[in-house]
Amino acid sequence: MTALEPEKTDHRRPRLMVQPQALWAAVRYAVLAALCVLCYSNSLHGELVHDDVWAIINNPDVRPGSSLRNIFSNDFWGKRMADNTSHKSYRPLCILTFKLNILLGGMAPLYFHMVNVCLHCAVTCLLLHTCQYCVFADSRLAFLTALLFAVHPVHTEAVSI
Repeated sequence: MTALEPEKTDHRRPRLMVQPQALWAAVRYAVLAALCVLCYSNSLHGELVHDDVWAIINNPDVRPGSSLRNIFSNDFWGKRMADNTSHKSYRPLCILTFKLNILLGGMAPLYFHMVNVCLHCAVTCLLLHTCQYCVFADSRLAFLTALLFAVHPVHTEAVSI
């Protein structure tokens, strides 16, 4: 190259390189999420049944306008913990999700079911992450554990409400 010749530069954009481990990790998470949705998609158009009526429809703590403080001082059914008729089952995060569902989508069961399926997907992916980095040296065992968790029938009642 001489002083009179312009310097040749490569103006192409650099290629985005994806590491194979990152790609396989993304595939594992996507497979788990897809399996969760596939397993529980039939529950999306179901109704609220059994104790859902008492835990959601008849629970004063989940209604719009009720105090958030009540969620943390009442039992699952909306009764004061000190009440003799209280079930003494304390699950404020569950009641908080019911309240959030009602604020976002009203009493339509579809939104309750969608949130539960999304939460199951998130928990399954969190289990995979935890098992990969804290429990198993082999990521295949972590994936197998999360896979079993994702499709195990013991979760049917909790996810399908």
